[in-house]
Amino acid sequence: MRKWSFIAKSFVGAAALTMAIGCQEVDSPPPPSHSVQSVSAVAPSPTPPVEKIAVAPPVVATPPAPPAPVAPPVDEATLPPRALVAAARQALAAGELAHADRLAHLLVLRAPDRSTAWNTLGRVQLKQGKRKDAIASFQKAVELDPGSSYAENNLGLALLYDGQYDDAVDALEEATSMTPVESYMWNNLGMAYEHLDRLDDAREAYHQAEKLENGRAPENLARLKGVKSVVRTAKADVPEDEVAHGTPAMLDDGGVH
Repeated sequence: MRKWSFIAKSFVGAAALTMAIGCQEVDSPPPPSHSVQSVSAVAPSPTPPVEKIAVAPPVVATPPAPPAPVAPPVDEATLPPRALVAAARQALAAGELAHADRLAHLLVLRAPDRSTAWNTLGRVQLKQGKRKDAIASFQKAVELDPGSSYAENNLGLALLYDGQYDDAVDALEEATSMTPVESYMWNNLGMAYEHLDRLDDAREAYHQAEKLENGRAPENLARLKGVKSVVRTAKADVPEDEVAHGTPAMLDDGGVH
């Protein structure tokens, strides 16, 4: 009985030890816990809208313009008389006397029976200082067209330049008796009269020119005021600028005939 009591006590002691060990295993301190910070969720920032960039339309290269056609050189020998007259006058106005002379001679060859052709040639020759040749050309122009006041005026002016004052008066009196009559025709006649010392006639001619608004007539009248006689004081020469540029105030053929 004492044996069973000992065994029972032993069993109880072993069980208590086991439970103690078990408790130690169960009640062993847990590993230190690490505090975890709660992280609040951050909402993602909204994506900015994509800005639309204006795209320029594609540049289309413009093809270069084709070169302007070059006019072929004009063969002046084939020009009709009317065109030759215009070309000769243009060259004369530009002071291109050599070119004007060539055109005028070509014009006379092409249209020898036209007054305008000879009148144009005479104008060129007078500008060149070829007074005798100019007189001959103007005489031919008058012969072909006796009713041309322009050809008569130009003949009278060429004679005046050449010192043939009586013949100049005859031609200029003829010119001022025709139509149309220009103011410079009267002024030229006044100069011819003045060279012959016919001052009363000169004043009357200048007065007629002044009435037609000739710019030089008032000066000529003023020069003769109170003068009873002159000896070759009339201004027969046209100012150099008028001669060089062919101002039609003294030389005009009245258009194409």
